[in-house]
Amino acid sequence: MNNVPLYEKLRPKKLENVLGNEKLKNMLNTWISNNKIKSFVIYGPPGCGKTTLISAFLNELNKSFYEVYTISGALEGSKTLKKIISSSQSTLFNKQTILFVDEIHRLNKKEQDVLLLHVEKGDLILIGSTTENPSFAINPALLSRILIFEISTLSEYEIKILLDKIKRIYPHIHFSKELNKILKDFFSYDIRRIINTIEALIDMGINEINAKSFKEILPVFGYSKEDKYDIISAFIKSIRGSDPDAAVFYLAYMLENGEDPLYIARRLIILASEDIGLADPMALNIAVSAFHATKEIGYPECLYPLTEATIYLSAVPKSNSTLETYNKAKMYIDKKFDIPMKLRNPVTKFMKNKGYGKNYKYPHDFGGFIKETYLPENIRNTQFYNPKNIGFETKIKQRLKKLWEEFKNY
Repeated sequence: MNNVPLYEKLRPKKLENVLGNEKLKNMLNTWISNNKIKSFVIYGPPGCGKTTLISAFLNELNKSFYEVYTISGALEGSKTLKKIISSSQSTLFNKQTILFVDEIHRLNKKEQDVLLLHVEKGDLILIGSTTENPSFAINPALLSRILIFEISTLSEYEIKILLDKIKRIYPHIHFSKELNKILKDFFSYDIRRIINTIEALIDMGINEINAKSFKEILPVFGYSKEDKYDIISAFIKSIRGSDPDAAVFYLAYMLENGEDPLYIARRLIILASEDIGLADPMALNIAVSAFHATKEIGYPECLYPLTEATIYLSAVPKSNSTLETYNKAKMYIDKKFDIPMKLRNPVTKFMKNKGYGKNYKYPHDFGGFIKETYLPENIRNTQFYNPKNIGFETKIKQRLKKLWEEFKNY
C-alpha cells in the first residue's frame, strides 16, 4: 500500500466524494437514479479530475443494465473499437454498452466515425474525456449527438477539504493557513499537481507545508492566472516587435510553468495572420505546422517546433493589413445593399429569366483578369484593402496597382 501514489489513495469511488462540480454531479446522479444515461464528453486541462469524476460515475452504475468498457484514445484504435462494438452486440441480457474513451481527442476521424455510427443507432453510449476544446477535437457530426461539459476549477473551500483528506492519511503534517488561497490562485485547475507536490514534500521529510516549501520544490512556482495573461501578452508583443530573444524567453517561462502548449500554438496561428499576414504568407503555414506538430508529439518535444515558429515569426516582416481590411469591411455590412445581378447564381430557370448572372464575365475567358465592378452599387467605389510596402505584400501591391490602375488607389 505504501507504494501506491497519494493521488490514487485519494481517488474517490463515489460521485458524492468527488470534489467540486456540484451541478454536474447532481445531473449524473439523476441519470443513475432514473437509469437513463446519455452520451457525453467532459473537457478541461490535465490533472483537473476528469477521469476521476467519470470513473466514480461509472462505478455507481447498475451493472445489471450496463456493460462498461474503458479504452485510451492515445493507445487504441479502430480495431479495438470494432472489437468492443462487436462483443457488445452479442452481449446477453440486452445490456446497454457504455464506452469510456480517455483522451478521446486522440482518435482520428475514421475512428470517430466508427463511434458516430453506433451512437447514432443507439447501441452505444459514448463517454469521453479530453484536454482539448471539443469544438476542434471532435467531428461536428459526433459532437452534435453528445453533451459537452466543462469541468470547473476548485474553490478555496474545496481545496481545504482536499488538504483535510491528506491530513487524515498523514496526521503528522501541518498546512499553513494561507495555503488554501495560494493553491486556489496557482493550482485550482490541477488537482493532481497539488497532490503530487504535497507528496513530494512529505517524502522529503517536510512536515510544515506552506508557500515557502512549495517554492523550494517548484522554482518557478508563482504562475497565477494574472501571470498567465501578462506572460502571453508579453510573448505576443515581443514577436510583434521582432525580438526573438524576448519571445523565446517568455515561451520558455510558459512551458516550464506548465502552460498548455496547444494554447501557445493557437496564439501563434492568430498572430501569424493578424500581425504578419501578407508580408510573409509562409508565416501562417509555419504556425499551423507548429500547432499540428505540438498536437502530435506533445510535451516536452513540442518545445522544438514552438521555438522554431516563435523565432521565425519574430524575424519576418510584419503587416496588419488583414486586420485593417476586415475591420473596414465590417463597418459597411449594416448598410442596405443589393448584390449585383451579374454576380447572382441562376440556380433555376425563373432566376435566369429574372436576370441572375446576366452579363457576368468569366475572368479566365479574358486571360485571367477583366476590369469589373463586384461591390454593391451604393459602395462600388469603396476600397477596404490598402496593401503595405512590406515584405511579400509589396509584390501584391504592385500587381493590384497594375491590374486596377485608375479604378483603385493601390
